Amino acid sequence: MARSANDSTALQTLHYIAPACVLVYFCAARAIATCCGYLVNSRFLKIIVDGRLVLHKPSKSAGGATRRYTAIALLAGICATLVGQAITYLARSLAEPGTWAPQDAVVYLMVSVFAYGSLVIGVAETSSPLWHPYLGACLLGAAFETPIAVLDLLLHNTKNDFVFSRLALQLCRTALLVAFCLIGSWHARQDRLTQCDQGDEAAPLLSNGAPNGAPTAAKSYGAFPGTDEEYDDGSSDIGSDAGDPDETKDLKKKQLKRVEEKGSWIGYVKEFKIFIPMLWPTKNRFVQGCLAVIGLVLFAERFLNVLVPRQLGIITEKLTENTGVFPVREVAIWGILSYLSSRAGLSVVQNLAELPVQQFAYKSIGAESFAHIMGLSMDFHNDKSSGELIRAVDQGQNLQGLLEFALFQVAPMFIDLGIAFVYVYILFDIYMSCILAFVGVAYIWVGAKTTAWSVRRRRRFNTAWRNESKVQNEAINNWQTVSHFNRGTYECDRYVKSIDEFNAAEMSYFMAYFIGGGAQSLIMVLGRLAASFLAIYRVSQGTVPLGNFITLTAYWRSIESPLAQVSWSIRRVTQMLTDSERLLQLFQTKATVHDIPDAKDISIKSGEVAFENVDFAYDVRKSTLKSVSFTAKPGQTVALVGETGGGKSTILKLLYRYYDVAGGSIKIDQQDIREVTLDSLRNSFGMVPQDPALFNVSIMENVRYARLDATDEEVKDACRAAAIHDKIDTFPDGYKSTVGERGVKLSGGELQRVAIARAILRQPKIVLLDEATSMIDAETEATIQQAFRRLTAGRTTFIIAHRLSTIQHADLILVINDGEVIERGTHEELFRLNGKYVALWSKQLSKDVKTVGTTLHVDEQDPAQLEIDTTAGST
Repeated sequence: MARSANDSTALQTLHYIAPACVLVYFCAARAIATCCGYLVNSRFLKIIVDGRLVLHKPSKSAGGATRRYTAIALLAGICATLVGQAITYLARSLAEPGTWAPQDAVVYLMVSVFAYGSLVIGVAETSSPLWHPYLGACLLGAAFETPIAVLDLLLHNTKNDFVFSRLALQLCRTALLVAFCLIGSWHARQDRLTQCDQGDEAAPLLSNGAPNGAPTAAKSYGAFPGTDEEYDDGSSDIGSDAGDPDETKDLKKKQLKRVEEKGSWIGYVKEFKIFIPMLWPTKNRFVQGCLAVIGLVLFAERFLNVLVPRQLGIITEKLTENTGVFPVREVAIWGILSYLSSRAGLSVVQNLAELPVQQFAYKSIGAESFAHIMGLSMDFHNDKSSGELIRAVDQGQNLQGLLEFALFQVAPMFIDLGIAFVYVYILFDIYMSCILAFVGVAYIWVGAKTTAWSVRRRRRFNTAWRNESKVQNEAINNWQTVSHFNRGTYECDRYVKSIDEFNAAEMSYFMAYFIGGGAQSLIMVLGRLAASFLAIYRVSQGTVPLGNFITLTAYWRSIESPLAQVSWSIRRVTQMLTDSERLLQLFQTKATVHDIPDAKDISIKSGEVAFENVDFAYDVRKSTLKSVSFTAKPGQTVALVGETGGGKSTILKLLYRYYDVAGGSIKIDQQDIREVTLDSLRNSFGMVPQDPALFNVSIMENVRYARLDATDEEVKDACRAAAIHDKIDTFPDGYKSTVGERGVKLSGGELQRVAIARAILRQPKIVLLDEATSMIDAETEATIQQAFRRLTAGRTTFIIAHRLSTIQHADLILVINDGEVIERGTHEELFRLNGKYVALWSKQLSKDVKTVGTTLHVDEQDPAQLEIDTTAGST
């Protein structure tokens, strides 16, 4: 008897743990495969590969039809044996009243059907499965089923037909599990041998896992998280309901490629740790206090979710006693608890506390993003798309809700599900917990599949919507063109077709949406009915009090809410990560020009600038500057002339240190500009660009931007020196006039003179003029030249000019051609050379070189007095 009792205890234990172990192993193996399936280059996994263990990637033959269908048949057969055993228990209870199946056996069958059913669905819905989670689960199942079968034979009388049938099904299931393991092991060995023969150990792990003979895409980025399938254009496109589909698809490809580079999804997600200091209020005590308040509220809400329905059950029990006494105390407690759990209770406190947390994260991410963008080098800003940058920051600020969402919504949601599982077990028994588990998993699975199904149709719906608007707008905006070619009927037909496509896409999307929602609601209704029937049965049998049924009915709403949020939460988190991918890439873009460690502020006393054998290239395949050397003495004016594209503006950009030289050095007063701080260097310059841009604010604010502490009178003095003051006085609002975006309300000449006024106000130590008078008439130029003389007096000045008349008095003129200084000297010295400089004058005056040489005759006795026809010189 002792031995029989021990055997019975062992069998009961195996019934409980066997299916649970199979299910846990399968889920864990799938999760590990998803997270670590890209670790092919890690040292650890190479040791495993050399040890002949299975890699976390589908083999090329993984999706073979024979292999998949055989596996489905075997796993379906295992499920059929479980269902058959359940039928034998039911048949026996009907044939032999009072003979009920033991609880451990019922739980064993229910969980086993769920576990092996999950394996069947996993193989059936995956075109190229990753087989080792299935093989391991079946190996574990066979290891448990064998002792279960032996114990069943020892404990039960096989002469009973029902027992014999059940044991036969048990043995059949064990045989099917062994067959699956043998066939799976053989396939695994064949895959391994094939990989070794083909040298797959060194092949990229993110290769296309198509079946043999299937073409491999040029760009394949592997499996999307949570699936073993290849990346699909839409099936896994969570969170892409809005926006450009092609852009979203490209972004996801970049995301998956970065997963490959990092080795795993875990490694990829770790990259987001750069946002933690922005999201977590390390130094803000007030926000930390708000987080603490939210935490306390969430903790209290977990209790309230249980206490409110429990108190309702207590009231019911009091009422069933028929004492005629109103349960004041119980009802008062229920009222207080109901108030606290309502939107007028603790939710108000939580919402008020969440607002500062959200604002902190929003400000932190926005400020850090903006500062990072403004600190990037010119090479980045030349290639940037302003709209893309703004969108990256806007979408990246979605991360402000990630911490709150993960801690305050996702985590409590899973805690609620865990509490619900335990609480219904306490209220009733393990059968109620199993019902809840089945409902939860089925609801989440249907939700995930519905989401994947509807997202593809949502993308088509959005595309059709945009196309309808596009066809309509183009036709209306181009009405004249349509009329010129008499294409009114054609455009009407196009628009009708776009509406038809929109209607079809809308119908497809909402059909998927409504059917999926209906299926989830049906699962929830069936689950509630099953739980209610079981509860009613238990109450009718007197095993549990009536209050427990009332508690369950009231508590079910607390179960529905987290279940309804699971699939949405997964989608929301995925969307946040996808949207913030742009911002993550932005933060990982580093400035190519930055301060070296221990850089010091520049000290400019005389203002000597020396270029020493400077080499530079925007593209390594083509040089821009080649061994450029010259020295600008203190107070000298250096003019750079030459044909467009020769490298003149590049010299000023290198001096401003928008780029670093590739060879040689640039020194100011013997200080290499790479060894001083960028702020101190750029504070030393006053720049007048060829195409100045202004902010859409007043003229006063635009000029003062050069020196923020300047007074109004100093601003006006600078404008007088730039010959723009009188013009500003004629404006209706004077200096308060706004100039429009980038200064579009001003003429080209006015815009340039405002830029000159800014440079004059700045009082720089070194002046940079890049075609500063290109948009100014000759009469105004004469006035501005006087302002320039005041601006450049005693300051080293660099001038780029195509209008050669503006630089003839420069102390040093450098003729730049194809990145080299081919001529240098004063105006008179260069004319005596009769080279490239004279040729430039010839083109500008529309005369040949000989005529120019006569017109621009240089008197050696008075070389400074060179008169030219400014009208002829201006082009």
